[in-house]
Parts: sequence; C-alpha cells; structure tokens
Amino acid sequence: MSTQKRLSSSLTMLTECAIMLALSFALSCAKLFEMPMGGSVTVASMLPVMLISIKYGIGPGLATSFLYSLTQLLQAIASANVFPYCETPGTLALCVLFDYIVPFTLLGLAGLFHKSKLTKNTELNIYLGIIGVVVLRFFCHFVTGVAIWGQWAPDGMGKYLYSFLYNGGFLSLDFLICIVCAVLMFRKAELRRLVNID
Repeated sequence: MSTQKRLSSSLTMLTECAIMLALSFALSCAKLFEMPMGGSVTVASMLPVMLISIKYGIGPGLATSFLYSLTQLLQAIASANVFPYCETPGTLALCVLFDYIVPFTLLGLAGLFHKSKLTKNTELNIYLGIIGVVVLRFFCHFVTGVAIWGQWAPDGMGKYLYSFLYNGGFLSLDFLICIVCAVLMFRKAELRRLVNID
C-alpha cells in the first residue's frame, strides 16, 4: 500500500472514530431514565464506540472508548450529583476508575471476537463480544456499588444485593436497547458492509 493510501485510510479511520465518539456522547445525553446516584438508560449510547472496535479492531476501539469514558466523567462532574457522595480520596479514586474510566473504556473490546473462530457465525461472535463488554462494565459498577454506594442500601437489604439490583436494573435496559439496535442495524446489507461484517 502506498504512503498516500495509508494516509487516506488512517484519516478515514480517525474521522469515523471522531464521528462515532461524538454520536455516543450525544446519545448518552438522550437519557430515557436516570438513576438517583448515577447510571442511566440511554438510546444505545454504547453502540457507536463498540462499532469502532468491531470494524477496526480493539486498538482503535479502546482508544475511542477511553475518550468516551472521559466524556462520561466530565458529564458526571458537570451534573454534580455523584462525587459529593465520595467521602474520602480513596472512594473518589475508586469511583472515577470503576464507575467511569475502566467500564467505558472496556467497551472498546467489543470487537474482540469479530474475526475469531469462537463460533462459525461472524454475527454471533459480534453479539458475544457486545455481551462480554457489558458484563465487564456491570462488574466494574458492581464493585463501586458494594464499596461506595452500598451504605445507602434499604434496611434489610445487603450491599451486594443492592449493588446487583441497582446496577443490573439500569444496565440491563441500556444493554437491551443496544442489542436490539445492533440486530436491526445488521439486517441491512449496506450497514453490515460499513462495519466489515461478512
């Protein structure tokens, strides 16, 4: 491949990454429901950054999703409804890392199984990747739910169950919307070609 073609290909990828990052951010602002101490149900806001990973691989996917994690952190700072609950520097660091930076960056692993031989069905491999990163995101939020937010569990409810129900509640709905949008999208041949699905 010539230098000019490589440059053109890189610019195309960077442009698509920027567009998908902006789209994920815009969709994350379109909240269908917002939880009182962080977490919301959105209009498939995770999907655009996942598509970068599916199309270009986990390198560009992780880079794009890391930038997305920063936008989510800035949103939380601007809303001023999360960090006041973090009573020590340790809980603040845990919240920043495991409620924002790590879980949203992990979305960039969605394309991990795209080209693998995990199953013979490429589309199924993609769905498994999407499911996998959402489970990883849930685990991160579950950790902070136990370590930080569990103290606000209703009387008689343990912090583990509280974290499971709180985080599982909004994230399962967010995931359901995301996976339905992905299934509908992948039914269109032109959209399948856009993300390199055979």
